[in-house]
Amino acid sequence: MNTLLKAIEYASKAHKAQRRKYDDSPYINHLIEVAFLLSNVAKINDINILQAAVLHDVLEDTEISETQLQSDFNQIVFNYIKALSDDKELTLEERKQEQLKHIENAEVAVKLIKLADLTSNISSIPKSWDKTRSEVYVKHCSSLAALCSSASSDLYTEFKNRLKQL
Repeated sequence: MNTLLKAIEYASKAHKAQRRKYDDSPYINHLIEVAFLLSNVAKINDINILQAAVLHDVLEDTEISETQLQSDFNQIVFNYIKALSDDKELTLEERKQEQLKHIENAEVAVKLIKLADLTSNISSIPKSWDKTRSEVYVKHCSSLAALCSSASSDLYTEFKNRLKQL
């Protein structure tokens, strides 16, 4: 429990100034929801997976360096986070293609976290997005989720249920 709380505190500090696009809520809410989905829907209790879930955006969206993250968390957690992090030097379209290519052969733990992330995100599409942007986003998320579906049928069902509510 202490290691999970450490990850939540770490993520809350790293993401302290960030807000969600769809409702301006603190970004940490999304990270907690991802861990919650893993724990309660997919029935995951592996602490490394839950820590990585809470920290999955820390390399991509904060000033935390790989070196810092490696010194603060174990190698397994770091490897999961690294596998989930996009290369921000690529264009958005290139990142999407890399995500699809990478997730197909990813470890089950990485697929679980990604599927929980997508499940959280699919019900958080900003109302300000036009129809085309939303449709492109939903299509990409659905493709990724399908590639992760074997990791947890219950979590994939939750993703599809949220998708139906759009």
